Amino acid sequence: MTSPADPNGDLLAQLQATAAVGGPTSQADLLAQLNAEPEPDPFGDVEYTGDLATDSTAELDALARGFRERTAREDERFRLATDSEFWFALCFKSREEKDRFLKAARLFHLGDKYLDGLAFAAALGVAMPAPDTGEEK
Repeated sequence: MTSPADPNGDLLAQLQATAAVGGPTSQADLLAQLNAEPEPDPFGDVEYTGDLATDSTAELDALARGFRERTAREDERFRLATDSEFWFALCFKSREEKDRFLKAARLFHLGDKYLDGLAFAAALGVAMPAPDTGEEK
């Protein structure tokens, strides 16, 4: 458990939740989470004048803008997290058949229920385009 003053507490909780919910997480995914940009400081662009009323108004405006921007990012994250069109399922008549298939295809090391699609593609020799991160190059 981390203390409330621990600056890495939120990140640690996210990583623990990811590991608990999603099972094994790839090293690349963990590295991406650890290297992710922190949330922007909503007060970073506030220019302080020394006038309490003016500065308070500027801070409230910046805070409201920060909440709107965070809401937009969270809405997009939620859309991506709940999009059900990024996976498919294979079904067998028994667990034994499923296990036999995964072992014969040499994919059992990827998991026995939920497999990383990119790792699955790599194991099959299927070239996949680099994911679109939305960042300019």
